[in-house]
Amino acid sequence: MSKIITAITLVIFSSLLVACGGSGSAAPAPGEDYRPELRAYDIIDSYDTDTATPNYPPLALNPYLYDGLYEIFWSVDSLEDYTVSLRINDRASIAGSILINSQVCGAGRRCDQSGSWICEYTNDFFMSCDDSSREVDIYPLVRQLPQRVYLLLEVCDRNSGYCEFDYYPVTLE
Repeated sequence: MSKIITAITLVIFSSLLVACGGSGSAAPAPGEDYRPELRAYDIIDSYDTDTATPNYPPLALNPYLYDGLYEIFWSVDSLEDYTVSLRINDRASIAGSILINSQVCGAGRRCDQSGSWICEYTNDFFMSCDDSSREVDIYPLVRQLPQRVYLLLEVCDRNSGYCEFDYYPVTLE
């Protein structure tokens, strides 16, 4: 008799679990949308203007102040590795821009959810970041000085073609 009661109890208990969604199946898989989201992009220019502060004055890069150094900062929300790139253009568009520096970021790398570069603008119209051996000639963008250009920061998913960017207008002196 106790075996019958135990069997009935197990059948009822199992029925209740199935009715409550306790069928033993795994939780739904997360969506496949692991695209990186650019949360913040800031610059400290040749005059120590910091875009992270409210009501900052217009940005300018001068090759004779602080040896032409300026700083780039970013924050990204990403579950996977992503590529971050600094570009320059004469308009607020990635199309036709010149790549200054690029880096893969993610868990266990030099940059993860945030990062920074120290970059240089020289009087012969070259730019580079973080002691890169690669100096980039930006002269094709320069018509006359001072000139307004755009520094663009782009983040891209490494597994798809998804990218997003932000930019700041900057005067080259």
